[in-house]
Amino acid sequence: MSDAGLSSSSRVRHCAWRWRACIAITALTLASCGRKTQSPKPIPLDAAAESYVRLVLALAERDPDSLDNYRGPADWQTEARRRHASLASIDHDAAALADVLAARPSDEGDDPVRRGFLVRQLRAVAARAKIVAGARPRFADEARELFDIGTPPPFTAAPAIRAELERLIPGRGDLPSRYAAFDRRFLVAPDRLPTLLARAMEACRAATAARVALPQGEHVDVTYVPGLPWSAFTRYEGHFRSVIRVNAALPLTVDRALDLACHEAYPGHHTINSLIEKRLGAGRAELLVQPLFSPQSLLHEAASSLAPALAFSEAERLAFERDVLFPLAGLDSTVAERYVRVSRLIDRLHPVEADIARRYLDDELDFPRASEALRREALMPFADATLKFLNQFRSYAATYTTGRDLLSAEIDREVRGDAQPSARWDAYTRIATDPAQRVPVELKR
Repeated sequence: MSDAGLSSSSRVRHCAWRWRACIAITALTLASCGRKTQSPKPIPLDAAAESYVRLVLALAERDPDSLDNYRGPADWQTEARRRHASLASIDHDAAALADVLAARPSDEGDDPVRRGFLVRQLRAVAARAKIVAGARPRFADEARELFDIGTPPPFTAAPAIRAELERLIPGRGDLPSRYAAFDRRFLVAPDRLPTLLARAMEACRAATAARVALPQGEHVDVTYVPGLPWSAFTRYEGHFRSVIRVNAALPLTVDRALDLACHEAYPGHHTINSLIEKRLGAGRAELLVQPLFSPQSLLHEAASSLAPALAFSEAERLAFERDVLFPLAGLDSTVAERYVRVSRLIDRLHPVEADIARRYLDDELDFPRASEALRREALMPFADATLKFLNQFRSYAATYTTGRDLLSAEIDREVRGDAQPSARWDAYTRIATDPAQRVPVELKR
């Protein structure tokens, strides 16, 4: 899921021997900031970028969850292990470097867009170091500090969505129980999942390739592993190749399997990273690494969460699930239309999930009450797994919900009412493959 970056052996050697010079330049510049009589000295952006990468690696030594992906010199990780920097020093150095870059006067050769990207990423590194050290900010503050997003307005559509679900899933018992029983009917048997997921990924790729010029030779490998905290995880290996690890222990329905294929591969994480590498090549050190808790990750996760709706219209999705995936799963295709309709309505309840996550992490709900709220209000069949994810990754959950809505609204503004699918594809591709792109902070419903 990380961005493309440097790849050639010459660049690796060049970066390795520059490490001490890079640190020296940064240290001198930071020292100059403490003298009120002097203006901050400009830092060469390449040196600042290398310092940023090393700070992310240092944080990852203290907190492996903070590192999404790294594809740079192995020597840099070895150095990070040897130094074993304290969380306090990582926090201080990242914040100080961000301050210098933010205050840096414009000079010849400066790239304010690249500099702004580094500032936002460094501030997120500093914020995450505080959290790993034990800080527990309010959910809204944490989401702003890590991902540069604000609090969404109240979600008012839930009653209408629930009323439609009551109509589509009649019977005895409350709606959450009826939905859970209904959903279980469409689980994919473990022995059928690899074939079904491969066919779903093939369809997602075909839809993407029809709109996007994918790099020649791009490829995805899929493996099945137990015990992941995620339903799946994509590791971008560089050279337009990714490995997707699917949680073999988590049951998937037909609809969620298609979501996963689009989200992780086409036009989601794998496609985004491949297009970034195709666009930027091996020229920027900061793209060697992707910290999990950062505005960069917000953009990637938000875009990947929009990927299924981009790849398939509702009519196309229904036809594909009914005519292709249901037979592969050994399920009765005559109920596909109602199933897909229910699934799309459930998906629209994701702002409810975001609000419950906020209340849980702000200690307004304990684990049992939060689990029941997710079951009752968000109609979530596996609520305990979601709460365990929140315990580990906290406000990262906002990237799937609030982040998704923010990016969707930004794409709507970009297309300016153009109903042609090509307009949304163009906007999606342009925004998602620009590492410096900011997801809008606020959302108006």
